[in-house]
Amino acid sequence: MEITRETMKAGESEKTVETIHIQGRLDSMTSQEFEKQLFKLLDEGKTLVVLDCSKLDYVSSAGLRAFLSTAKKARQVQGKLTIGCPSLQVGEILDVAGFSGILPIFKTLEEAVNAAAV
Repeated sequence: MEITRETMKAGESEKTVETIHIQGRLDSMTSQEFEKQLFKLLDEGKTLVVLDCSKLDYVSSAGLRAFLSTAKKARQVQGKLTIGCPSLQVGEILDVAGFSGILPIFKTLEEAVNAAAV
């Protein structure tokens, strides 16, 4: 798994959103490091976060748990976590796991960024 970070401006608002680009597999071998990096980001005050899942090939139950714990942490710091442009396979996993009712998931990165800033 590879994680890169980009600060994006949300639409016409003055708010900035941290976009986390995830590439590869998010599973039991990588989910702890993923969670650690996201918690650090939230602790630094970067509370509006989008997960760009367009290059995420696979997410296991451990990865789903990391999504949930990060969303919970974001709410605790009055932040917001959204998911943008999941790949077909990851989108199916999120649907089957019922995540569409738990986390805001958007087809495009732009939609996810704008929703995070609302």
